[in-house]
Amino acid sequence: MEFQGRERRLLLLAVVAALPTAFALAQDSTSAALTPQEIIQRVRAHNRDREQRLESYSVRRRYHLWNEVTNKRSELEVEMTFRPPGEIEFRQVRQSGSAFLARRVFGGMMDAEKKAFTEENRSRAALSEENYTFASAGEEVLNGRRAYLLEAKPRRKDTYLIEGKVWIDAEDFAVVKVAGRPAKKPSIWTRKVDIVRAYRKVGPFWFADRLETISEVLLFGQTRVGIESGDYQVRLRPLAAAANPQ
Repeated sequence: MEFQGRERRLLLLAVVAALPTAFALAQDSTSAALTPQEIIQRVRAHNRDREQRLESYSVRRRYHLWNEVTNKRSELEVEMTFRPPGEIEFRQVRQSGSAFLARRVFGGMMDAEKKAFTEENRSRAALSEENYTFASAGEEVLNGRRAYLLEAKPRRKDTYLIEGKVWIDAEDFAVVKVAGRPAKKPSIWTRKVDIVRAYRKVGPFWFADRLETISEVLLFGQTRVGIESGDYQVRLRPLAAAANPQ
């Protein structure tokens, strides 16, 4: 056995603390004169266009984890395929380090992502005025592209919502970066969870590039979890077919 009972429970808590929030924001992408509300409206229009055009995509992902107290590490590579509206498949390619962590933690992350794509959770986590209040925080340049920066404050305490900052591409009105903390702590054992998620443009749309979470759990210290995405293979419907869905 790699862990005793209490240590095992605390480590799992440390690494899964940020999962609902981290995956939820993957589903919803967000000027000089535009208000935050107008920016969000354009983001949602961009998302609707993406949903109509997207037929499927596949990508190779690398999951990795490290805990400072146990010094345990684990890494997992998978092939992930997505078909709208919420069909996700994972195929393991390679695993190294702790097999227990790969099975329980990374497996839990993949299950959480599948749940985030359900209709109920998509609405619950959407970057919308029903879920958040927004305030403008200026502009920044990310990877050579101008982005609008919004401060997002959840309207309720929910593990599917994040309190922090959202960067919106000024040309495409897609989310390019999110940084913050879950609106609701997953447990009294959790001191804090910091989340950073970045996206990159593939063709006309934006997809998840990398995820980084740092969780601090009482008695168990800091745990770092990350996901890195490789090259995407994206299939889009022809414009005519997207404009007239069956």
